[in-house]
Amino acid sequence: MKAELEDLLKAYDAFKQAFEGLEASRLYAIYEATLADAAQHTKTNQEILHNAVMRFHARWVRANLPPGFPKKLGDL
Repeated sequence: MKAELEDLLKAYDAFKQAFEGLEASRLYAIYEATLADAAQHTKTNQEILHNAVMRFHARWVRANLPPGFPKKLGDL
């Protein structure tokens, strides 16, 4: 997996796990900054990268579960 996409997935995952409020806003701002940097570095549209993160996030979470953790998590 490309480093830029993994960085985006990690930043988005941190945002998704945060509670609402100031912390979630701060983490989303970090995600957006990471998204802008990756878009500039790869010369890709931010919307395309955001859609890729949305598409791959659930698979990435399942792939990074600890050993022995059930892989079937419903709607993830």
